Amino acid sequence: MNQTQVERLSASAAVLAALMPAAAVVAAWVDPMALATSAVVGMRVLGVVGLVAGAVTAVLAARRGDRATLGFGITAVALPLGVLLPTALHPVATVLLLVARVLLVVFGVVLVMRSSGSRRAAGWFVTVGAGVWLLSETAMNVLFRVWIPPQEALLPLFTVPQVGQFVAFAAAALVFVPPLVRPVGAGVRRLWDTADVR
Repeated sequence: MNQTQVERLSASAAVLAALMPAAAVVAAWVDPMALATSAVVGMRVLGVVGLVAGAVTAVLAARRGDRATLGFGITAVALPLGVLLPTALHPVATVLLLVARVLLVVFGVVLVMRSSGSRRAAGWFVTVGAGVWLLSETAMNVLFRVWIPPQEALLPLFTVPQVGQFVAFAAAALVFVPPLVRPVGAGVRRLWDTADVR
């Protein structure tokens, strides 16, 4: 495989790894009972696909020495693992989910610090979305130990972390898209340069 093919494979795996958690959030919005119905199989399939894509992203990033993408790859592995682990391993799952949230915040901060232009803007979205996701989940875990809110307040309380998760992973997917669309841009430029009618 040449460098361009490895770059495209890595970008494809990272985009897929980022879109799986975002798709899971959308599925939960479309069918709020998805976790309690037969849609559990579909959610698990999304998790497994995200896990494999995250593992590929992490391995390719480790080979290149790209620590930011490696952090994202570990996030994409830890999140589905934390969700897919059985109830008997709840403490391990909790640690994995916390690691995933923290590493996503770190990934966003690294993007903001090292990038410019649209990549930096996407880094801000990743950072803010992951921060909202991390803080709201942590606050809910603490809050629910001392006070159970009324039924009407539960929907907004559970929606806030989902919105943060969706924004963070959708922005992360946009970070990795450019290597995938470069050939399209080159093809359009080539067609424009060779066109007889302008």
